Amino acid sequence: MSYKNTTAKRFMKILFAVVVGAAATTVGPISAANATTGECDKTWVPDYYQEVGGAGIYLGNARYVKLMNGGAFNYSYAQISPSDSGYTVWVDRSLQGMPSSLPMFPTTEQVQANGGWKQCGPFYSSSSSNLVMNWNTDQQRHYAVRACARNALGSYCGNWYIDRS
Repeated sequence: MSYKNTTAKRFMKILFAVVVGAAATTVGPISAANATTGECDKTWVPDYYQEVGGAGIYLGNARYVKLMNGGAFNYSYAQISPSDSGYTVWVDRSLQGMPSSLPMFPTTEQVQANGGWKQCGPFYSSSSSNLVMNWNTDQQRHYAVRACARNALGSYCGNWYIDRS
């Protein structure tokens, strides 16, 4: 393979990564009006948390904000990986349960049209946020959640996610 082909392939990979990252980044206002830690549902619940594929976002400089989802107790949180004190981190959760007609990854417009959201955080100099409930089993409500982070260059949020499992 020639140097020219290798350079072109590398350029295309970088271009693809930039386009995918730009598509996942929320444009416009991404925080709720009352952004406090008081909007969280819990401080911590021991559980087996796993990353939700397709819900995180690449922040650059080998950093990601990931949406972590509990396997047993229906809570989610945002996590920056690897940890970086230059970021604040929070998790958004819809105020209302989402209709079953919405896809697993709804748009911000769909979440806004169904009552908007609250912001759990921001958390400064921390690699993770507190918890929000993603599924209220008593009321059979599935909430939309997303992971967000902010640094000196701006704010970034991953895709909204509705856990219907």
